[in-house]
Amino acid sequence: MPLISLTSLKGSPGVTTTALALAAAWPAPRRLLAELDPAGGDLEIRLGMPAGGGGLAGLAAAARRPQSGHSPWPFARELAGGLHVLPAPPGAEQAGACLRTLSAAGVLQRLAAEAAGGEEVVIADCGRLDPGAVTAQSGVLADVVLVVTRPSLSDLAHLAGRLEAIAQHATTAGLVLITGAGLPRGDPAYPAAEISQALAVPVLASMPADPRGVAALLAGRGKPTGAGRRLPLARAARDLAAAVTGALPPGPGPVPGPGAPAGRTRR
Repeated sequence: MPLISLTSLKGSPGVTTTALALAAAWPAPRRLLAELDPAGGDLEIRLGMPAGGGGLAGLAAAARRPQSGHSPWPFARELAGGLHVLPAPPGAEQAGACLRTLSAAGVLQRLAAEAAGGEEVVIADCGRLDPGAVTAQSGVLADVVLVVTRPSLSDLAHLAGRLEAIAQHATTAGLVLITGAGLPRGDPAYPAAEISQALAVPVLASMPADPRGVAALLAGRGKPTGAGRRLPLARAARDLAAAVTGALPPGPGPVPGPGAPAGRTRR
């Protein structure tokens, strides 16, 4: 199963919520949600996990030791229903230092390679992708990259050139649209088909603004139960999981190395 990375190119349109919802909805017994956001993590606080020990900081500390296994699983926190979370430190300085250590040690590249050869799914919340981070985070932009964006002109205008850079690393790239509340006033929203045609990248799903769905997801610690499964966010996350599965190329295939050209999945 390839590594699935979620990122945005402008603002904060809901990458972490989308990544958590996708990890909760993915049909696999064990799922790892790795918070690889250089701006710092939110999941530890939002999910009410106890602070300290393990997480991204623990993995980075282990990566400094020679002959370390570098597997993220021992440093992840197990939540409900087989979901494991590797939370990042909340501060940007510490989170950025952890990611630089992991990138220099080749841990991010190894994470992508091991995900491709395993049955567990690894979903990476990469936060906002700054211009210089395409190369720095190429290890987690090597397989499936989902770019989370609002369908407004001001957000879409930032995508065209940056998508070309992402496509140099990604085997499969797609867009996830955040619809509903939060769209800039007076900024026109475009339909998915028009966005996909203009940017030559498929729109794989639309995620609605659903405060009740987010609350249910957080209250269930990544496992919406009962009525939560019927809320718009949970339904959209299941649709996104199905769309990503359908967009994957047949067979495991090799994981392209940093800078290796790779095609984008198109409809």
